[in-house]
Amino acid sequence: MNLVLATHRESPGLTPSDALLARALESRGAPVTSAPWDSIEPAGAPDQCVCLRSTWDYHLRAPEFRAWVSGFRAGPDRLWNPPDTVLWNLDKDYLRGLERQGIPLPITHWLPAGEAPDPGALFRATGWRLAVLKPRVSASAHGTILVTPETALSGEDAARLSRSGALWQEFIPEIRTRGEISLMFFGGEFSHAVCKQVAPGEFRVQPHLGGEARRIDAAPELRAFGARVLRAVPARWVYARVDVVHAERGPVLMELELVEPELFFHLAPERADHLAECLAGLVGQNSRR
Repeated sequence: MNLVLATHRESPGLTPSDALLARALESRGAPVTSAPWDSIEPAGAPDQCVCLRSTWDYHLRAPEFRAWVSGFRAGPDRLWNPPDTVLWNLDKDYLRGLERQGIPLPITHWLPAGEAPDPGALFRATGWRLAVLKPRVSASAHGTILVTPETALSGEDAARLSRSGALWQEFIPEIRTRGEISLMFFGGEFSHAVCKQVAPGEFRVQPHLGGEARRIDAAPELRAFGARVLRAVPARWVYARVDVVHAERGPVLMELELVEPELFFHLAPERADHLAECLAGLVGQNSRR
């Protein structure tokens, strides 16, 4: 049974973090290759399993990516995370479902697809002075903007936010002072954590925007919060990243990443073994079928 780590065409090779995962898998006897996701045939070789890793263009090709993921439903346990889990997590509307189960989020207003956001009207309705607008289908903070009552959206921003629908969220100031904590879980267990700090003047934590990450020992309260979030997920998962900000009122969930999250093995090399063990076990189960 061969395991393919799925990437994307602009960066078909493995990230430094995923290269550590590949080595950990190979040390367990699991043959590993990498390939852009759209070069992998869902109904292809029955001895091939796929793990989504750096499929970082999926939000730009969302209908095609959804169809590709759905193609794996015909073969049990050939895609990880599983197809239904990935499809549930692609649209940030999943956050609304988690909120209904009591998971605290930033205060969020949901704008339907086809409706261009009107910042002036939204600020009048909320009384806020600062807010975040983000598309419901997005990755790596693509299309996420910080707005004030004076902000005039560009035509491109308005079209992007209207196309998939949008989230209008209160700005959590602790993102700039405390940073965002990413909690990694594999096979149902907590693995490791990092703190991502924004660059001066920024509010987004991604490295291409100047953000920096460092490994931390997550407080028990945050680890328990991450486990609580994952108990509310309505589908199976193998790997998960829970992104949290410890706001004044307590932890709030910013994102739950179940599709293709960076897992920061370059900051915690030994933890690649944890996920490799989970994946190698799944590969072994498929080989015995």
